[in-house]
Amino acid sequence: MHLGKLCKYASVCTVYQNENEEIEKPIFLVRNVFCNRGAKGWHNCKRFLAYEEGKKVDDSMTPYG
Repeated sequence: MHLGKLCKYASVCTVYQNENEEIEKPIFLVRNVFCNRGAKGWHNCKRFLAYEEGKKVDDSMTPYG
């Protein structure tokens, strides 16, 4: 179920779950820019776009590439 402006992939996303070692910026900033911003953030997120296209999303993939 998709609630509000939270990404529908948050529960399986290593970025949102703060389990992605490639993220160097504070996690709250990354979440605010990509995960909690609604469509504007999601469509700038490489992970979101890959999930939507049915591609394999590597655990180490970041929202910015």
